[in-house]
Amino acid sequence: MTAQSRFRTTRKKIAPRWLTEGDGELVGYSLDLIKDAFVERVRLGLLARFPQQDATGTPGAPDALAAMGRDRRVVKGLSETDASYARRLLAWLDDRKTAGNPFALMQKLAEYTGAGPAFRTVDMHGNWYERAADGTRSFLLKQENWDWDNTVTSERWARFWVIIYPNGLWTSEDDYADPIDWNEEGHTWGTTATSEEVETVRALVADWKPAGTRCVNIIIALDPASFDPTAPEPDGLWGHWSKVVAGVRVPARLSTARYWRGT
Repeated sequence: MTAQSRFRTTRKKIAPRWLTEGDGELVGYSLDLIKDAFVERVRLGLLARFPQQDATGTPGAPDALAAMGRDRRVVKGLSETDASYARRLLAWLDDRKTAGNPFALMQKLAEYTGAGPAFRTVDMHGNWYERAADGTRSFLLKQENWDWDNTVTSERWARFWVIIYPNGLWTSEDDYADPIDWNEEGHTWGTTATSEEVETVRALVADWKPAGTRCVNIIIALDPASFDPTAPEPDGLWGHWSKVVAGVRVPARLSTARYWRGT
């Protein structure tokens, strides 16, 4: 509330002298202070509906932004500023029009992880979509080169995979010589990602994936050169964790990646 519009200021201009001087002024000031507080509460309540508070883009209060984010299903990034989050909250309806598009899904993952990670999605037909760390988009269609478990494509056409290249955001966590204290919340097997981060990524994939499809795994590719769309690693035996080679059971999947449950 501006100084010109306060009850405390207005009273001095329109009230008689006995209400602007002495004890009358003190009593009037006390009453006006309460009225100004109520009006300010109403003003702030109205502003709480808007991500930005003025023409310069000043973001709303963090608790108000969080409430709007829950209502609009817009997840705040791991290191995102309130100003950036407020801008994204304004665009939520326009963004929703692209839900189900692989590039939209990867965009939402990028907004959550922040700068650095790169992303790919691939389906049973070998349709590859890629978002580089700098935001560049590319795709390769109908490569027919993704063989997860030797399942005929026509039988499980709706399956797809999300591949995240964390590029330092998350790293391998396999040091069993230094046991993790599992009594502490947040730890996960295989990477430094917390349980909250894993569940948030899974929730984003579930919210933005194409209707009627199933994400089998979210693959954390620690090797940036892995899962090349022209020569991907799955050999038809990745449906299980291990396979038998020359009578010996060995890991079936690439050791430089981690495999989160899909959705």
